[in-house]
Amino acid sequence: MTSKVSIIIPVYNCEKYISKCLESVLNQTYSNIEVVIINDGSTDNTEKIINNYKENDNRIMYYYQDNSGPSEARNKGIFKSTSEYLVFIDSDDTVDQKYVELLLNEMISSKSDLVCCGYKEISEYGIVDCTDFNIEDSMSLQSVTDMVCEGTGGVLWSKIFKKEIILKHNLTMDKKIFMCEDLVFVLQYVSQCKSFSAINNHLYYYNRLNQSSISSNISIDYVKNFILVWNNIENIVISINKDRQKTNELIRKRIQELLITLIEQQSTVITRLGMKDASYRVEEILEIPYIKAYKGNFSTNNYLYKPYIFFMKIRFVKMSIIYAAYLSKFRRFKKNLKILKKGK
Repeated sequence: MTSKVSIIIPVYNCEKYISKCLESVLNQTYSNIEVVIINDGSTDNTEKIINNYKENDNRIMYYYQDNSGPSEARNKGIFKSTSEYLVFIDSDDTVDQKYVELLLNEMISSKSDLVCCGYKEISEYGIVDCTDFNIEDSMSLQSVTDMVCEGTGGVLWSKIFKKEIILKHNLTMDKKIFMCEDLVFVLQYVSQCKSFSAINNHLYYYNRLNQSSISSNISIDYVKNFILVWNNIENIVISINKDRQKTNELIRKRIQELLITLIEQQSTVITRLGMKDASYRVEEILEIPYIKAYKGNFSTNNYLYKPYIFFMKIRFVKMSIIYAAYLSKFRRFKKNLKILKKGK
């Protein structure tokens, strides 16, 4: 097998993580790769660290641009890449040594247009194996669309793409969208695919310990961006499934997930901001008409999340934040208990 694979990595002020990321990429069992790094105007030592690696490995292609956001960085990475196949990696994440090899093998052997794998979520609560695409389920256009819209299925990582499809349909990431731009792009790509496949290996290591990440700071601007994203997604999904009710259900789930994430985030700043300010942001977002339209239909089968739904529906935001704080303590207790048991 001689096909080259481009690994596209947008970077911005990631001096704490980029070395581990590059070590995992450059030590792939599949060596016919080019590593396309787009520096989106970093002001720390990111560039210096990358140049040290570049001096020792000619597979690294490095480009600098003034700060323009992740969409522009990834678009430039696609444009600069010279390979038939593309994978994307975030600069604070790492990958298994066989990440490229197994994804490429499956893409070629199954003749698929998109191949996905599982990932390991690394957080303060430990490491959890996650799979957005169940290989036992049908990998039809409809089912893959549903899986992309749920959980983390719409991220660029843990997938391998064909550059030919991206170029043929002029697919780019919208620079007006600063969060979830990858979800819109992946859906647009999926809508042009004829066949899909998945492998049951957890090859991507998703780092949720980076609390400086934009996704860990949900603001009004973030929510406005979220609404822009889902207006785009709504049009794409309806063009695929022709089912308005099902599409509304997908949006309802994502809004619900967003609000629970926001409540959990606010529970971590009670001491610093006080309960009044911590709850204000949640209350403010719950009043946005687009959000209010879906709030009455919130529901979940997860018993740990049922209190969130109840408190949001009756607008008892303060209690939802208190619940989130206690739930966080419970999760830490479980993690510490597991560590103690392993130590015995």
